Amino acid sequence: MRATLFLLLSFIILGAFLWIALSGALLALGAILWILGLVLAIGYSDTAILFFLGAREVRSGDESLFFEAAAQEAYKLAVPLPHLYFYNGSIERGFVLQNKRTISLVLSRTFLAHANPSELSAVCFELLLQVKKGMAPKRTKSLFILGVVSWIFHSIASVICTLVPIKEVNKAVVWILTYFLHPWLEFIFHLTMGRSYFKKLQTHMNEYPEENERLRRVGLKLRKPSEIYSLPSKKLMQFSSMSKSRAFQNILALELLPHEWDFFFNAQDMNSAQEV
Repeated sequence: MRATLFLLLSFIILGAFLWIALSGALLALGAILWILGLVLAIGYSDTAILFFLGAREVRSGDESLFFEAAAQEAYKLAVPLPHLYFYNGSIERGFVLQNKRTISLVLSRTFLAHANPSELSAVCFELLLQVKKGMAPKRTKSLFILGVVSWIFHSIASVICTLVPIKEVNKAVVWILTYFLHPWLEFIFHLTMGRSYFKKLQTHMNEYPEENERLRRVGLKLRKPSEIYSLPSKKLMQFSSMSKSRAFQNILALELLPHEWDFFFNAQDMNSAQEV
């Protein structure tokens, strides 16, 4: 609900700004872009996120285990069979996207390459459970908002670097963007989704003890949240992306946002899984 309200207010404010600030041909152009943005937000938000992540569709012949796990868990939860994608990122992440009846599961290539059938089943169950409980559309809208903000600012920085082909200026632009953008993305995340989403999802996972335990075991193979979110490591990851492409920086911006696996796989859960 918060993500929908944020989108609605954003389009209202943008429309009012265009009406007041522009006129003539510029107003017509602004209105066309406003309508295109509205259509994209309503009908193609999941497609936009896949674009921001640089995701590629998985072929059944290449990742048969992923297909089998997704089909099995979709049948178990009585949800439509999802489309499957992978993306090349820096952190082990998994996302579920839903726009109307279209469902997509997106896993990072690093996780997909090393996961066994049991781990893939546990992850697919957790992601598809968000569809079963009606939570996935909110997640999709929030990621869409954050992806659009990141893409717009990185595009502006790219244009500036193209117009001013001075190495020092380009580095300064990227450094300033990296330093100021990520805190604002986290702020928008808390406005549109917040950690209450993860708490609610954890409550739903507790209803399935066997699947919940299998998911906790997945956390033993992943980096601990402290290794990702500690200030030194996070800043190193951000600034190491400065010399890389805009697409990579967009991916990292979405990856560094709070994720349910970081919430699930905290120290207490890790110790509990190790004791079993």
